[in-house]
Amino acid sequence: MTRMRSLCLSTLLLLMALAGCRSAQTTSAILYMEEQKYDKAVKVLHEALEYNPEEADAFYYLGEAHSKLAEVAISENKFADARQNYGMAYGYYNKARTLKPEQFKENVELALLHNYTLRNNDAKTEYAGRFYEAAEGFFQLAYASLPDSIAPIKNIAIMKIKQANENNNDPAILGAALTLLDDVLRQRPGAYDLLADKANVLAKLGRSDEATQIYDDLLREHGTDAALLIDMANLAVQDGKLERAADLSIRLINVLENDGNPENDTEIKNLMVQSAGWLAQKDIHRYPEALDLYKRALQLQLLPEQETMVGRLLTHHSYGISLKLQAAEAVDPSARAELESQARAQFGEGVNVGNAAVDAFFDCANCYLLLARCQFETGDNKASEANMMKFNELQASSSGGQ
Repeated sequence: MTRMRSLCLSTLLLLMALAGCRSAQTTSAILYMEEQKYDKAVKVLHEALEYNPEEADAFYYLGEAHSKLAEVAISENKFADARQNYGMAYGYYNKARTLKPEQFKENVELALLHNYTLRNNDAKTEYAGRFYEAAEGFFQLAYASLPDSIAPIKNIAIMKIKQANENNNDPAILGAALTLLDDVLRQRPGAYDLLADKANVLAKLGRSDEATQIYDDLLREHGTDAALLIDMANLAVQDGKLERAADLSIRLINVLENDGNPENDTEIKNLMVQSAGWLAQKDIHRYPEALDLYKRALQLQLLPEQETMVGRLLTHHSYGISLKLQAAEAVDPSARAELESQARAQFGEGVNVGNAAVDAFFDCANCYLLLARCQFETGDNKASEANMMKFNELQASSSGGQ
């Protein structure tokens, strides 16, 4: 009779498993987990899968058991074991979700988020305390628990870049960051944020050509990403390519203007002034664009700003001188006359801007100097001499004060 009951029970369990019900082994495993006997729970759950390889409940609780084993490993400072268990938990959770999405989708998402949040918070705590090695370990665990998110890898890269900066761009630390990024990119070649970080690391390692190639590829697909444009502009400045830096900054200006956020006005104005200064350099001499940027920058200010006014005044004078030199080299009389007319117009605009500048900033020596030079070019020698005298007075006063 006992043997018959045993056979009937085995048959019943098999039928329940085939029907998709929770098996007796899985129920036993849940009880083992409540007693914190996680290894035993894992063993029993695998026995359940021998009866029914498609039992979603068994896979879900395997995910739970391995999550708990990961926590135990962390408490014992066995980070390699914890990482392995989180990886296994991720796989089992997803198997349960695939088999029975209507039953496990939400629970799996919550379980994965729980594991990720625990370890990510641990990493941030260690990072705040400047315990970088521990922080990296916890970020690695966060990534193992939820490899769908590349944020932990990005955070490790950022942390290593910061460490390198604190150690004079230590190439060993930067090399470790690059290795980490390459390892993940081999698995996820389209991870846009990581590619941008890789370019940043390459730039700091002095491999500017490789960094620029990555940035250019990203720019074609993500041309409105403000962070990307900032990184690219910084690299261009680092390489001394100021015209490229200006063009990238202008793209960034357009992105910031289009978002309609008035809080960006100060940043936009600073970018305009900076870009205008680059474009107005003699080896770049894109004066009309520089002047347009200065005008737009002044329109964003409630009050005139000395740096912007001086930059605009200097650009009018430099542009006028450039046109004057072109006129002197022109062979065709009509072309020469046109260039001379354009030069006079720039000097005239310089006088207007200069007068406004000295009215607003009565102690701005450079304002008087540039105004005087523009007035000299327009033939107003008397006013030019008076403003040169004022410039000399301010210079003498400044030198005396020092």
